[in-house]
Amino acid sequence: MRKAGELLRNVFSNQLGQDTLETLAYGGLAAGGQALFTDMTPEEIAIATSLGMGASMIGRPIAGRAGKYIGNQISNRVPNADAKSQKIIDFLVNDRPEGLVRNIMEAKLAPVVKEGLNPTAQLASMYGRGYGDNIAQGAFALASPLLFTGEDDA
Repeated sequence: MRKAGELLRNVFSNQLGQDTLETLAYGGLAAGGQALFTDMTPEEIAIATSLGMGASMIGRPIAGRAGKYIGNQISNRVPNADAKSQKIIDFLVNDRPEGLVRNIMEAKLAPVVKEGLNPTAQLASMYGRGYGDNIAQGAFALASPLLFTGEDDA
């Protein structure tokens, strides 16, 4: 059990691990919803889930870059934005005791901290990256019943 806990902690402390688990969980949720509430065939659900996961992988960096741009614009136009953003970062990461939650937040911020972004751009990029994949995957999951009819073409 100790090894499993250590493995789980390592997965959650890694940005790629977090992204993979989140994408798989959301894909499973979307597939379950499609199975329950649509007339899609299992094959169509599998294809839609795969394409939705691909949309997630594409949406993540695009939304992260958009967040970085928006954060830089806010930082340039709003006085004290960086100071307030730094307080939020301190609350999310630095003020937490060592443990899983702190590891998760540090992993989420690690890519943007490496880029040397200001605190406002760091937060906006983190949130864009964190939610952009969900929006892309969810949008595809909701649109896929319109793309697939659930009927055989033969």
